[in-house]
Amino acid sequence: MLFRSIACMYVFGHAFTRSGAAEVLSRQVLRGRVTSERGLVARVTVLAGLLSSVLSNTGVVATMIPICNGLARRKRLSISRLLMPMAFGSLLGGLVTVLATPTNLVINQSLRDAGVAPFSLFEFSHLGLALLAVGSLYLVGPGRALLPRSPVGQSLSERYQVPRFVTEILVEPTSTLINRAVADIEVFARHSVTVLGLVRAGGESPLLAPGPYNRVRADDTLILQGSPEDIVALSEEVPLRERKYVDTSDARLVSDDVRLVEALVPAGSDLVGATLARAEFRTRTGLNVVAISKSSGVQLQRLLEVELEVGDTLLVQGHLRDLERARQGREVLVLSEVGTPRFARNGWITILTLLGVLLAAALLPGLSLGALALAGVLVLVGLRVVRTDEAYRAIDWGVVFLVGGMLALGRAFQMHVLDPERTQNASDLLAGLVAEGHTTPTILLAGLLGATVLLTQVLNNASTAVIMTPIALEVAGAAGLGARSFLMAVVAGSSLGFLSPVAHQANAMILGP
Repeated sequence: MLFRSIACMYVFGHAFTRSGAAEVLSRQVLRGRVTSERGLVARVTVLAGLLSSVLSNTGVVATMIPICNGLARRKRLSISRLLMPMAFGSLLGGLVTVLATPTNLVINQSLRDAGVAPFSLFEFSHLGLALLAVGSLYLVGPGRALLPRSPVGQSLSERYQVPRFVTEILVEPTSTLINRAVADIEVFARHSVTVLGLVRAGGESPLLAPGPYNRVRADDTLILQGSPEDIVALSEEVPLRERKYVDTSDARLVSDDVRLVEALVPAGSDLVGATLARAEFRTRTGLNVVAISKSSGVQLQRLLEVELEVGDTLLVQGHLRDLERARQGREVLVLSEVGTPRFARNGWITILTLLGVLLAAALLPGLSLGALALAGVLVLVGLRVVRTDEAYRAIDWGVVFLVGGMLALGRAFQMHVLDPERTQNASDLLAGLVAEGHTTPTILLAGLLGATVLLTQVLNNASTAVIMTPIALEVAGAAGLGARSFLMAVVAGSSLGFLSPVAHQANAMILGP
């Protein structure tokens, strides 16, 4: 039941996002006369939290990053001062309902395995909403002074230091490149050089992001991206002459049909752990990668060989049709709005209606969350809001398999670490401390919450939840107290991954922009 619920949650979240429902709601809430940074931070945080209460927080972050990016550009604000509150709000939103995150479902499964009644759908909603409100007030108030401030007003070329690795080369009349299609010239790939444009000698308009069938002519000027060493090695193999003056501004690399935009590698992308060469990114998408921004800095050379991670940002050049196709896909998240979003009106109305029906049905006794989630997915597939192949691709199988492994780890942890002899000794010790007044339930609760929060920063939250849930049950039993409060410390602590980018995928996704 657990794996079915997690899989259905991903499918439902994909349908909600794909239909445009999440984007429509985001645009409506963020649209208005609010121009102050304080007001925008408040709206972004609360909106991310409420959406994440019923959707995957990584899906919410992926939907809201382009919207926040456009909003920051129009208001001339630092994008990082909106993205961090958005990511933190999405984490707090995971505390509003049981279905909000796989971690909550994992905790419920651990409780079933231990013979303890699991949490109902809205059992801790009041606490989650209170934490979301407190977190929002903190980010609007004193926390706003601690938000990072990225540069404002820089062009993409300046931010990614493009002029350092873009060169204009004149094709000599004796060059072997003449009359060859760009896609057939393997020498560029061999030297890790990308052709960003062709400038014709006869005064024709430049061909930017040239397609595979555009042919090189004598006296053409090639706009190439690559390290100086790679350009020199290329010129030694084919007759080329470097031009003295090179225009590497954004205007030189864009046209009416070609854009220079940022694209984020999101969680669940097929590019995670791959290189652009192995993924055949240029061949499949038609997009040129001009630079890659990683946590360690901007990389502009040997881009085809760079292994990509969640949160890496690619500076890509491409035609509007190719960028729009990439925007509709799942490999990269295009941060700029390259076209007018097209939404299926019936689709998102159906999803909102279905979501309301399922949440209402979850209040009825005797209906399991897994069965309701599966029924909702079957309705979506039956109404063709989501295709079966889309449903399969929407599931983050890495998370599903990880949860399965973590549950096995949790059982082994209970058997070998929390064995009866050790737990009995710990129980006697805690019971004595409580009875003698050396500790209080509040101190025990605070200690458990602190340990869970710290463990979440170095492990993923699902692993932390599996390890800490049986400990919470043992501590509550040893102290002779009700287990619910201690379990809520685990639920809350495993969602508060605020201290490092690796604590949660939502943090990693905002690291690049």
